[in-house]
Amino acid sequence: MLDGRNKMQTASQILGDYLAGFSTRELDYGIREKALICLIDTLGLALSARTEPTSRAALALSCALSADAKGAATAWVSGTRLSASEAAFANGVAAHAHFQDDTDHDSWTHPGSLVPPAIVALGEREGASLEEVLRALVAGYSAINWLGRGEVVSRKLIARGFRTSPTLGTIAAAAGSAALLGLDAACAGSAVSIAASTTGGTLEPVRAGADEWRVQNGRAAQGGLIAACLARDGVIGAPLALDGPKGFLATLAGLDSTPDVWATPPDPAMMHTIQAKPYATLGDNMAAAMAAQKLHLDGVDPTQIASISVTLWEPFTAYPGTNYKGPYERMVQTQASTAFAVSAMLSRGDITYDMGNNLRDDPLILDLVAKTTVVPDAVNGPLDSQLTLTMQDGSEISAHSTQMPREILFQTEARSLEVFERRLSALGAAPGAAHALGARLFAGLKSADSPAMADVLRDIFALVR
Repeated sequence: MLDGRNKMQTASQILGDYLAGFSTRELDYGIREKALICLIDTLGLALSARTEPTSRAALALSCALSADAKGAATAWVSGTRLSASEAAFANGVAAHAHFQDDTDHDSWTHPGSLVPPAIVALGEREGASLEEVLRALVAGYSAINWLGRGEVVSRKLIARGFRTSPTLGTIAAAAGSAALLGLDAACAGSAVSIAASTTGGTLEPVRAGADEWRVQNGRAAQGGLIAACLARDGVIGAPLALDGPKGFLATLAGLDSTPDVWATPPDPAMMHTIQAKPYATLGDNMAAAMAAQKLHLDGVDPTQIASISVTLWEPFTAYPGTNYKGPYERMVQTQASTAFAVSAMLSRGDITYDMGNNLRDDPLILDLVAKTTVVPDAVNGPLDSQLTLTMQDGSEISAHSTQMPREILFQTEARSLEVFERRLSALGAAPGAAHALGARLFAGLKSADSPAMADVLRDIFALVR
C-alpha cells in the first residue's frame, strides 16, 4: 500500500484472514510440541524471577482479586488473582526479567515474554484448554516471525533506535489473542491494527543497562491483549495501520514500500526455528557463550589465558551493549556485553542471572574481559562463533559454537523437561515432580482430551509453593 501498487489485501487483512478460524487449522504434532516447549520454558523462567525487583514492582501495581473471582487470571510470580490485562503485564515482565526468554531470529524478538503472557491470561479468563492456548501461541509466534520475516522490518527498526520485541510484540500478542478469542477476519484485522497503532519501545534501556526493557515487554503483552478485546467488542482499527502512509512501516520503520516478504501469510512451521536461551545473556551472545562453554568443558585453565579472540556475526557486534567492556555498574551492562559473557563462561562454566549482580567486580572475569577482542564476522551466520585462546605459553586453543549440542538452542522434549525440572527444583519442587508433570502434558498432546489452562497452571504452581 505504501508504494501505491494495486495490492489485493492490506497487511492487516492478510493477518486477519490468517488468524480467522485458527482454532480449526491443521497443525501437526511437531508444531504443537514446540509450542508446549515454548510455554513451559516461559513459565519456568517467570517463576524463577519471582523475587526480581522489577517483577515485584510490576505486580505491586495490580489490584488483587478474590480467589474465585470470575474471569480472573493468575500472576505467575505470586499466584495472586488479577484481571487478565494486569496479569498479562505482570507475567510479561516476569518472563523477560532474567533476559533468558526465547528468540525468533527473523524478528529479533523474544516472543516468550510477549505472546504467552497475553494468551495464557486471556485463556484463563475465557476458560480455554491447553490445546486452545497452544494453538493461539502458534498464531502469535508465527505473526511476529512474519512481521520480521527476512529481517527486513526488524533491521530497519533497530537502525532507527526501536527495540523490536515490544514494537513488534504488541502486534503479535494481539494476533495470538485474536486467535484464542476466535475472531473473524475483520475483527482480527482490527486487533492487529489497533496494536500496530499503539506500540513501540526504544533501545536506550539496553544500551544504558537500565531496567525498563523488562517493562517494555510486559506492556506489549498487555497492549496486545487489550487490542484483541477491544476489536471483539466492536472497536475498529485503521485499515492501513501497518502499511498506510502514516502507519507502522512508514513512521516506525521508515519504509516507503511494503516489503515483498509480507505478500504471503505467516507459516506455523516457523515454530521449529524458535531458539531457547540457555544462558542469561543477550541473545546475540549465545553462539559465543556456547563456544566458551566448550572450552570450559575441555578443562581450559582461565588463569593461563593471555588473550581471547571472539568471532561474532557482524550485525550482533553493532547491537547496543554488546561491545561494552566496563566498568560494569549495572547488571544489564554485564548481560549485554559479549566480553563479559565469554569471560564468565570460561571461568564459571555457565552464565546465570545472579552473576550479573554478584560477579561484575570479579577479578578473574574482569581480567579476561580486558583480554577479549570481538571480531565482526561478515561471512558466517548468527549461530556461528569461534573462540581462539592464546595461552601464556604461546599455544592456541580454539572452539566453535557448533561443537555444542544443537538441542541447547533448539530444545527437544527431553531437553525441555530437563530444564523445567532444574528450574522448578531450584524453587522447591520435589525431585522429579516437574519432569513428571511436564511429561504428562507432552503425552496429552496425543489425546483428544486437553486439560483446562487454569488447571495446568494450578498444578505447576502447586509444585513450588
